[in-house]
Amino acid sequence: MSRRALVRGAALGVAAVGFSATTGAWVTEAAAAGPFDRVPRLDGELRLDAGSRAADSVDQGRIVARTPGAVLRPGSVDDVARMVRFCADRGIGVSARGRGHTTHGQSLNENGLVVEVRGLGRIHRVGPRGADVDGGVLWTELMTAAFARGLTPPVFTGYTDLTVAGTLAVGGASPGAGSTRGLQIDHVQELEVVTGRGEVLVCSDRRHADLFRATLGGLGQCGIIVRARLDLVPAQPSVRTYRFTYPTGDAAVGDLRTLTERGEVLGAYVLWAPAGTSFVGQLLVSVPFTPGAPPDGRHLLRGLSQPPSAAAVTDLSHPDWVTQVNRQVAQLEAALDYGRLVKPWFDVWLNSSTVDRFLQDVLTGLSPHDLAPGSTLLLIPAKRTGVDHPAFRGPRADATPWMYLFDILDNSAAPGPDPAFAADRLRRNAELYRKARAAGGSRYPIGALEFTKADWIAHYGDAWPAFQRAKNRFDPRNILNPGPGIF
Repeated sequence: MSRRALVRGAALGVAAVGFSATTGAWVTEAAAAGPFDRVPRLDGELRLDAGSRAADSVDQGRIVARTPGAVLRPGSVDDVARMVRFCADRGIGVSARGRGHTTHGQSLNENGLVVEVRGLGRIHRVGPRGADVDGGVLWTELMTAAFARGLTPPVFTGYTDLTVAGTLAVGGASPGAGSTRGLQIDHVQELEVVTGRGEVLVCSDRRHADLFRATLGGLGQCGIIVRARLDLVPAQPSVRTYRFTYPTGDAAVGDLRTLTERGEVLGAYVLWAPAGTSFVGQLLVSVPFTPGAPPDGRHLLRGLSQPPSAAAVTDLSHPDWVTQVNRQVAQLEAALDYGRLVKPWFDVWLNSSTVDRFLQDVLTGLSPHDLAPGSTLLLIPAKRTGVDHPAFRGPRADATPWMYLFDILDNSAAPGPDPAFAADRLRRNAELYRKARAAGGSRYPIGALEFTKADWIAHYGDAWPAFQRAKNRFDPRNILNPGPGIF
């Protein structure tokens, strides 16, 4: 074992050398004897100390707590492969963790190994043919490197301090940065993946295509993304945002539909926030431009329920526009201790023909008093690109290429655990999901929803047999990402 691979205990300078299948615990050099195998030589660190394990025991939701037995901070892809093989031999669960931004334990792993993919954070290449980056690179970091060359990823999530590997494992939806361009997984050329066997495989739609399809949007069930080759597109220097305000949500959704189906703006979405005894709706429309040649708002915003002159207009540089939600989250952190709030988020995809009816039902039954400060509701359109991603489950197809992500991003009123609040919101989420499912909707699995294996089988539908075959092939010991409880 290398010097860097030595793991410090909570109070002792001792090394971790193995895992006891009998006790279900990692063991130190001092305690190792007889049947305990040795941890492989590593370039990075394997941490057993209480602080490192506690930091990876909760996620953004702060509803579920599962303390891992060890935390890998890899110094190389080989580290990940070595430790996955080590764990596969012993039946130890392995979870990849980016920023822990899911909200119901999806990346958590009781007594298992958590791989902090941020340890793999190198940007290898950025150019007109795309970007080649490690899985632990943040989208903010990639945006900065690409923009320096006049380029940008086609699609961003709202909050961009998330890892490439993390968002590609769920889908990667945009609230404004590219809704006409689909999802982030629609713009992946190639992946390098560590499978549950500990193999390092390069996959694409032409090479190990079954692994490629099972990994994009596949919740880490068949492999850990350690490197990705991604599309880039030319970046305009600036982005203009038009913000319309509505006393009710109906008109905002109608105007959103007009803009998305016309397809002339980069992105648009609707945000609702509590305001007294009602919700105030806002429609935000994004249009890139070059200074000196501003967009023609009168043309782009024609035919809406409000005239173009009613919009508040904000111009930002491309980097400032991409990272604006990051700054909003920082403000919430400063004002509310946001990171320690319980966040039982609800997230579902709906098709174009049912979204209005579902929203009317939800907004009628949801009171602003039900949402604490910091909470918002979002409606985000995304265009189906026709790219085959069977592990990502969108809503039932209808006559249009558009689908809509509806989010209730609510939080507790005060920091710290709140089991009663979490239980109440989980019941609410289950009822809303039942209604969404009946309307042809599907779960976007970043939120807080209690799912059984039967629920997962229903979620995957006709894609389940192929997904199960991929799981059996690439993770035969069923060790990868046990958090969601799929297999």
